[in-house]
Amino acid sequence: MTAQFRGASFNPRSGIERVQRPSRRLILTAVFSSSLGVGLIFGFQPPLIALTLSRLGYSSFAIGAVTGASLIAVILCGPLYPRVIVRFGLKRCIVAGVVAAAALLLLMPLWPNVPLWLALRFIAGCALGLVWIASEIWMNSVSTPQSRGTVMGIYGTVFSLGIVAGPVLLEFTGTQGTRPFVIGAACLILTLLPLAVMRQVTSAPQEFTPLRGLSGALKVAPIVMLAALVAGLVESADLTLLPLFGMHSGLDERAALLLVAVFMAGNVVLQVPIGLLADRYGRRRLLGFCAVTSCVGPLLLQRCLDTPLLLWPLLFVWGGTLYAFYSQGVALLGEEFAVAHLSTANTLFVMVYCLGGVIGPSVGGVLMDAWPGYGLQALVSGAAFLLLGGLAVGPWRRRTAPQAMD
Repeated sequence: MTAQFRGASFNPRSGIERVQRPSRRLILTAVFSSSLGVGLIFGFQPPLIALTLSRLGYSSFAIGAVTGASLIAVILCGPLYPRVIVRFGLKRCIVAGVVAAAALLLLMPLWPNVPLWLALRFIAGCALGLVWIASEIWMNSVSTPQSRGTVMGIYGTVFSLGIVAGPVLLEFTGTQGTRPFVIGAACLILTLLPLAVMRQVTSAPQEFTPLRGLSGALKVAPIVMLAALVAGLVESADLTLLPLFGMHSGLDERAALLLVAVFMAGNVVLQVPIGLLADRYGRRRLLGFCAVTSCVGPLLLQRCLDTPLLLWPLLFVWGGTLYAFYSQGVALLGEEFAVAHLSTANTLFVMVYCLGGVIGPSVGGVLMDAWPGYGLQALVSGAAFLLLGGLAVGPWRRRTAPQAMD
């Protein structure tokens, strides 16, 4: 029983669409587009929420709770995602998640208050988490072992471009009234256009992998999951606290924000070259190199602050190599797990990443208070060193191990 789809076929056993070479470029273009939309909302919505609620007189704690609700949602809903994905298929999950997130964005300006926005942000996080995981599974499914690193590098670049484009879009829409919410929702829906030209793919249901399957995925590839944890921790800590570090070090607000801009620029530019090198020299080797760079980079930050010719290249390279923890970690999922288990493995990977994202700013803030000038660097450098240690302990466990997932 095989459903034909423009050169594509469906494996009923895996519950995941598998696409042959003629359709691969179209599929990847469509999935990259939806990933751009998710990145856009991740970059667009938090500052919009913060500025709107701040004008209404809400506390920073309340604003932080609303903006952080989406990551909590992904963690809590994680065990449900594999069942939903294998029941409805990748395309339907992506479309439904994007449409739901856009609809929820339209509801927000109608009732601007913390309790309702907390609920809407949580539900939107559930929907975007589904898009996030389904997109990565699809990319891994259609990538070849020879191109997987490059594909994930492009994915990292596209996603980061979306995050960078979010604040830029706010410059055009403003932050008051319903206009930014409507335009943001419209842009999110537009990212589904490439999927609209693809014919419907029907998929048979797969046996649901229960919660114990997540612990099985951890046993199969612990270092891959460690890469996810470190990626979430250091990315969130740097994006949240790097401007604060700059201001505490004597920079003005504009210069402090420029630290993050250069940091993100490295992420956007370097992901594809890192992916190409990973395909050529091995993902484990490239991940180790990136871990070394991310260990050393933070330790040089304080010394380079007064020398822009050293500071900007440092932030650029550090930012680009740091984000490879995530993009090449996703690529490694495709090596470590059979297609039938990608939904469970990718779900755990994203859950662990989000957990790191929740931990990073809190721990980083405590360390900055306890050790001014060096607390942030100690956290992010130490986390990268932890990953480097994991890579050095021994060879990767390369079993797809269905028994460990059952």
